[in-house]
Amino acid sequence: MQIIEIVGKASKTSQIFRIGPKDYNENLLSWLRFKGITIASSCDGKGICRKCVIQNNWATCELTIKTFLEVSPDGKIYVEYL
Repeated sequence: MQIIEIVGKASKTSQIFRIGPKDYNENLLSWLRFKGITIASSCDGKGICRKCVIQNNWATCELTIKTFLEVSPDGKIYVEYL
């Protein structure tokens, strides 16, 4: 089982979430919101506003969890707040 770790740059705190096989095809933005992590997106996940961008200029609305873990094998998401 893999994990995704949300790391707050300002607070230096983190939250860890376990990822199961049923999660891999979930949209990353939707999944983060479901887990209670606030991610900005004024276009509601349509890939237009780019407010949901995380490190390396990845838009969370354009990634599945599987794709995110392929491009970021450490599973860390850095946000300014937490």
